[in-house]
Amino acid sequence: MTRSRHRYLWFAVGVVLVTIFAYTFFRPFAADLLRLAKKIPPQPPFAIGDRTLIVAPHPDDETLGGAGVIQRALAAGKRVKVVIMTNGDGFRRAAEENFMTIEPGPDDFRRLGQARRLESLNALKHFGVPEANVVFLGYPDGGVNSLWESDWDYDHLHKGLNGSVRSPYDFSYEKNAPYCGENVLKNLSEIFREFQPTDVVYPDPNDQHHDHWATSAFVKYLLTEQNYQVREWTYLVHRGDFPVPWRYEPSLPLHPPHVLAGLDTHWIYIPVTEQEETKKKAAIDKYATQTKVMGPYLHAFVRANELLGTYKDPVLPTVSGTPDFSDPNRLPYTLFFDAYADTFRRQVERQADIMAVGGVLTNEKFHIGLETGGPISPQVMYNVRIRIFQPTGVKRLDLTVQNSKVSARKYAGNSLDLPSGTIVQVQGNRLWISLPRDSIDGTTSLLVAADTFIEVERIDKTAWRLIKLTK
Repeated sequence: MTRSRHRYLWFAVGVVLVTIFAYTFFRPFAADLLRLAKKIPPQPPFAIGDRTLIVAPHPDDETLGGAGVIQRALAAGKRVKVVIMTNGDGFRRAAEENFMTIEPGPDDFRRLGQARRLESLNALKHFGVPEANVVFLGYPDGGVNSLWESDWDYDHLHKGLNGSVRSPYDFSYEKNAPYCGENVLKNLSEIFREFQPTDVVYPDPNDQHHDHWATSAFVKYLLTEQNYQVREWTYLVHRGDFPVPWRYEPSLPLHPPHVLAGLDTHWIYIPVTEQEETKKKAAIDKYATQTKVMGPYLHAFVRANELLGTYKDPVLPTVSGTPDFSDPNRLPYTLFFDAYADTFRRQVERQADIMAVGGVLTNEKFHIGLETGGPISPQVMYNVRIRIFQPTGVKRLDLTVQNSKVSARKYAGNSLDLPSGTIVQVQGNRLWISLPRDSIDGTTSLLVAADTFIEVERIDKTAWRLIKLTK
């Protein structure tokens, strides 16, 4: 080989490597730039009902996700009530930087919770929401998902970073509220019954923060159990690529993350005025403990529009005879999709990346299935979590599949054993669990989610979605 050809070969190899590098590392940024270039799509006028309830996981979420709704509702002379699940008293970095300690303890976290309560009151007062219309439940920051998943019963309380298994704050909605899921539901039920909201604004089920998706699940559970007829609006705060960019850019639009844009969420853009933007920015600045540690991120929510989501609840299909699971192009009987390549360890474990959840009912069986980005693996634990709504109450069924074997975990008093006759079918990147139909007899709807673990680490999870059953 001549020297010139040798140089050409190395030049060609270099071009290929640079191209691969650029494609791998700059493709996400290119997608972000394309999103920023998009204009706000035309929207019908946004209308809100007479009584709007905002549910926030932490102090500041009510402003980040609900400022536009709050301002519009109050300007129209309508009522707004805000419920804040936790006092934000588990944010270690905020405790460290605000109180100058490298080892914050329970006293520091409780002090942080008290400070964050005052920040929310001041921010909401800036909008015109009186203190009497702001409710602090006092549940443990960083533990709402545990209350939802495992610490449900009164005999299994969760211990928060504030050092307590009950709310230590005298301003909590229920003093000494026990840290368990049943009590969360009791508190929310009382507030809903008293306020009778026409509209509920709460976290998006695809939010990746565990307090946010768990708060979303609690609200959806209550709305389903009590059969509340309200308009539901969701807001997004935590996704890895949202908002873009992470800085104050009030002239830019707020678009959904590209990984969620192709799902079945209906995104609603609410254009805001310059005055509404200015007021939101001033309210965010009142969260001093938070702007100190992540100011640019919080200010990134001040945009030319607010963004809300709505969801249409899918219906579980029914077929006669044996269902056909052989469609090679998409998961048969798909109920909802999950974001692609959104695992918590990103694209490392494709076999644990859930792509879709499906389900179908026959005369004899209830089938529920998953599709993943790679072949179903014996090293991955696949969980399908179901809340079963019946006229006599709500049951839970927490199914685990590993190495083609299925079991049921009992986390609460209303947990069911594995129904006799349950079987698993695995083929390629699809997994189907078939249960006897009588395991859901009398059911009006199902609340369903799936997640994957490798050893003790959660790799991926779907949103909690309500599935309706035909009568």
